[in-house]
Amino acid sequence: MNKTRTRIYVKISPEKSEIVYSGIEFAEFVSYLSQPIENLMLITGGSSTIFAETNLERGLELFEGRNLIGKLTKQDIHNFGNFCCVDYAAVGNASNLSEEQIAELLYMGHMFKPLRSPFFEPLHNRFAYLAHDDGWYCKLYCRNICDFIDVLCKKTVAHMPIKSICEAPNDIKEAMLKLATEGLLVDLDEFSCKAESVETILYTVGEYSDMDAIQNNLKDIKSSASKHCLHCSKKEWSIS
Repeated sequence: MNKTRTRIYVKISPEKSEIVYSGIEFAEFVSYLSQPIENLMLITGGSSTIFAETNLERGLELFEGRNLIGKLTKQDIHNFGNFCCVDYAAVGNASNLSEEQIAELLYMGHMFKPLRSPFFEPLHNRFAYLAHDDGWYCKLYCRNICDFIDVLCKKTVAHMPIKSICEAPNDIKEAMLKLATEGLLVDLDEFSCKAESVETILYTVGEYSDMDAIQNNLKDIKSSASKHCLHCSKKEWSIS
């Protein structure tokens, strides 16, 4: 997509290590992670081999190394439709998958849910990334939910009209996590500036799986939501 998405919806279910969200594209997800992804296995997406440099492991395309993953983020992933992948820790991990585990990966890419677990011991994967129409709908399974909260906060900071805002501290990340377990909506177009600080409303709106329903009923959803104020200055953050 050419235009940066500015409406973010996030619903986190910590007990399932599951995050359903909209408004953050794959390139942003990769860029904002505090600990970079080293290798990636594509389960679903694209119509053929994307790059000559990639390897195939029993029909699954492997993007090994940060440079190749960076090259992937520059593709028109939205045009792929479904785009599902898992990371893996080290080159060679994919060769250790059993046939049953490969079947489970393909099931997850087709059904957007794991048959058993989204985490595979041979891969030591941190994520299972299951997306449709890049940035519109993603179901992310995440070993450490805080990895995603880092992404959410960095996306928020990147869109602030004042560029000297410091990184969100841990207490703000914890507060954002709590709000996201209730279903969090952030409209980055609503930032307002006051002196050398910015603020916006955080809406808690409940659980949605249909992102069209949020877009089509945005005004009503905002009006009936619980509201919190996110305030940021150069070195201070608060949520009230």
